[in-house]
Amino acid sequence: MTRISTFAANQSALADLMKAQRSVFESQKQLITGKRATDLKGVGHEAETLQATRAAQARSMAYEQAGIRAAARLEAQDTALNNLTDAANDLRTAVTTKDGNYVMHEVREAFYKVANALNTRHAGSYIFGGTRSDVLPVNAEKLDDLLPMGAASDAFQHNDRRPTVQMDTHITVEVGLLANEVGGELMDSFKRIVDFENGVNGPFVQPMTSAQETFILNEVSQIISAMDNLFTKVGEAGATAAHVDTLIASHEDRQTFLDRFIGEMEDVDMADAATRFQQAQTALDVSARTFSSLSQVSLLPFLR
Repeated sequence: MTRISTFAANQSALADLMKAQRSVFESQKQLITGKRATDLKGVGHEAETLQATRAAQARSMAYEQAGIRAAARLEAQDTALNNLTDAANDLRTAVTTKDGNYVMHEVREAFYKVANALNTRHAGSYIFGGTRSDVLPVNAEKLDDLLPMGAASDAFQHNDRRPTVQMDTHITVEVGLLANEVGGELMDSFKRIVDFENGVNGPFVQPMTSAQETFILNEVSQIISAMDNLFTKVGEAGATAAHVDTLIASHEDRQTFLDRFIGEMEDVDMADAATRFQQAQTALDVSARTFSSLSQVSLLPFLR
């Protein structure tokens, strides 16, 4: 009977010792990781909620990253629009002079700047090329390239689809303007000017003929109208950029909230964990001493 009782006591003490060791291990792991558990089993009935929250957080992060890329594109577009506006102003200045020798030189310079602005690239794609990235939005390198074209619109070879970005489950934002939207009227002016220069009333001379002055005077109003349209597009692009920034900030706020929500399910109270670790360590010491004492139990002292 003594041997059976001793064996049972040893087994019970061993079980207590192993339980205490597990408690120390779990408490120590919580102190090191700051987490209640390292798997979903450790959060019990909250596991499903935790998984859904993590999925929502991952989606929000993906939308935020898409927004950041879109914001970079819009920033590059803003720079290109500023360059385009400067070039349009150069064209307006060029046609307000009455020096025929000066007009075409400045018009050609303005065309070069306009074409470069409309062919601006960002991250491997053309800012004003729609969804095409295989061809230049404007296929004319110099003003005289417009001469054989039937219309100024022939200079554009982009498609008509503005690039879009998914910013939330039900929110899609157009993040690009098209070359003919922002530069179409300017290209019309360039076409009319180069055709006139090479027509029966050209080339421009100093002083200008009455026909040349009449043409230039009319063209000034056309260019001013083109610039008004361009300024409208610049405002539209600015509004889009502000909208994207707002959506990015919204996702940042959402992730902060979700981080806190996940933390409430996953994170451990460090003060409580430290207390439990000390209690587990004490229990382990007691269990170890108890097991050690029982392991030394023998009938020899009673037989002497």
